[in-house]
Amino acid sequence: RHEIAYTKIVDKLFERDPDGAMLAFADMMRKQIVMPAHLMNDNVHHARTGRDLFSDFSAVAERLEVYTAKDYADIMEHLVKRWEVADRTGLSGEAAKEQEYLVGLPSRIRKLSERVAARKAKQSKPADVKFSWIYDRPLDLQ
Repeated sequence: RHEIAYTKIVDKLFERDPDGAMLAFADMMRKQIVMPAHLMNDNVHHARTGRDLFSDFSAVAERLEVYTAKDYADIMEHLVKRWEVADRTGLSGEAAKEQEYLVGLPSRIRKLSERVAARKAKQSKPADVKFSWIYDRPLDLQ
């Protein structure tokens, strides 16, 4: 439901202030969307591994294809189409520059994802990680 609310709010922003909405959308994407879970901490993981819990959790989710960079690119592409970013005209120079950035972003995300996947495929045995909330059962990290 929150996705629907955010989408409709941004619909209105583009309707009322296309330049401002374009600049804000691009700014948000450049800064990247940070999930609230990035703050997760079980007071065990970092002490045991020296690594960030959310980063390891995200790596496992990506490896299991629960949520991947491809999903992120698909969502980005959906939003660019939904808000008709590519079709907007009459934008200021700065907003037009950001429009170009936003339209090309899904493709750039996909290319980066492919490079990362190729690099991981060349790695030997993947490292494993244990999460306290699943009784320290080892899971492949990559």
